[in-house]
Amino acid sequence: MYEALARETGTRSGTIGVSTPCDSVSDIPRRYEEAQRALEVRRHCREHYGTSFFDELGLYRILGPGSDYRELETFVQEWLGQLIEYDSRHHATLVETLSRYFDCGGNYDETADSLAIHRSTLRYRLQRIRDISGNDLANVEDRLNLQVATRVWRIVLGGTG
Repeated sequence: MYEALARETGTRSGTIGVSTPCDSVSDIPRRYEEAQRALEVRRHCREHYGTSFFDELGLYRILGPGSDYRELETFVQEWLGQLIEYDSRHHATLVETLSRYFDCGGNYDETADSLAIHRSTLRYRLQRIRDISGNDLANVEDRLNLQVATRVWRIVLGGTG
C-alpha cells in the first residue's frame, strides 16, 4: 500500500501504521490503538517514512498503550538520568549520541556520519557517557539496559531523536 501511495502521490514522505487483523467490531478500538502505536514508532525511527506493522514492533509492543509510564520513567531515570541532567545543564546531546550509537549497531563511522561529527568527537562523547553514567558500554547487561532506556526515552517519553 505504501509503495502504491508513493507512486500515486509522487513522494515517499508518508507513514503508515498497520494493526493486527481485526476479527470483530468490538476489536476496532484496540486495533486502532495498535495502528497508532505502529505509526508513532515509525515516526521516531531513523527512517521516518514507510510502513510499520504492529505485530513486527518487538519490544515496542510492550512499551505501547497501557504501559505503566511511571515505571518506564523510573527505568529511564535510573539508566539515563545523569546523562539527561548533564545534557540539560550543558546544552549537550549525550543521550542522543548514545541513542544514535545504538541505532547504528555500535559502528563508529556510521554513528559519526549520522551525527555529522568527527569519529574522534564520537569517541570523546562515548567516554564522557561512560564517565558520567558509570556504565560500561562493553558490559552486555549495561548495554542492553542503556539501549532499551534510550528507546523508551525517545519513543515512549518523547525525547529528542
